[in-house]
Amino acid sequence: MHVKARYKSAGPIGPKPLPPTRKYPQMPKAVVGIRGVGDSIESAVREAVQMAGGIEEIERNQRVMIKPNMCGPSPAKWVKGPITTNPEVLRAVIRLVKERGAKVMVGDRSMFMTEMAFKTSGFDRVCREEKVMAYPWTRADYARFYPKKRHWSNGFRIPKILTEVDHFINVPMLKHHELAEFTCCLKAYVGVCLPLDRWQEGTNAFHTANISEKIAELNLSVRPTINIIDATSILMRGGPDGMKKESLWAKPNFVIASKDRVAGDSVAVAALKRFAAEARVELPYVKKSVWDQVQIYYAAELGIGQADPSQITIEDVKVPLISEIKANWT
Repeated sequence: MHVKARYKSAGPIGPKPLPPTRKYPQMPKAVVGIRGVGDSIESAVREAVQMAGGIEEIERNQRVMIKPNMCGPSPAKWVKGPITTNPEVLRAVIRLVKERGAKVMVGDRSMFMTEMAFKTSGFDRVCREEKVMAYPWTRADYARFYPKKRHWSNGFRIPKILTEVDHFINVPMLKHHELAEFTCCLKAYVGVCLPLDRWQEGTNAFHTANISEKIAELNLSVRPTINIIDATSILMRGGPDGMKKESLWAKPNFVIASKDRVAGDSVAVAALKRFAAEARVELPYVKKSVWDQVQIYYAAELGIGQADPSQITIEDVKVPLISEIKANWT
């Protein structure tokens, strides 16, 4: 069955977006590891994670929730490229966590047809093969969270399990989003929000004005231990569902990792900009500076991550075009 998600804005409801202040709370220095996929995806994931600081804080018998990006079912008839996290990237992350002796769960919730999306994405198969618990959040109890910031005055509900596990690992796919401009570590948190709560009334409605600010505030709910970004294949235009005729993919074939969501997104967007510019994609995120992306600067103002380039170190191995990516970043 062909189900197309609708992301049309209802109009400029709510206050105007805040301009960047460039004044951020003091945050720890951040490291972003980026590793090209050479011999295998698993090797790339392992080395990117190690460059980003590793996952030694995960201890034996602790419970770990791994969240890939599960946008929705992706029938090949309508979608000509990936719109969800590469299942082999997910497999590599699962194996890293299992080596720590931890108990692994894999979960996410798409806007619709979550159970089907879990299968069409390949996540269910990988969970079975790796003998870990598949836990789509349609099976979860939810608890309400209040960010107490500019938006979400009624709060939003998140899976209660996220407040109970010992570690949360975010594994997004890098891609374009027609309203939020891009999807990566920060935007992945939309999956944390109960879908019904995205359709609140008035200024609380998610798909209206200030979607990028609302995304940043979603990130106040749960802190990840690490973020591991799938950039093996990226969607440069026609995101997030890839169902449009103009949808366009590229294959950078690398993995990015960081314990800092904002720093990780800054490098990922620089890569997205570089490949989109080469493909002559004419969208706002291509022309806009990384540091002028609302998700990035507002999340930094909220203390979610580091947005001072002088406080971010990029470690790279076997990454083609890394100098051009860094040029887009600075």
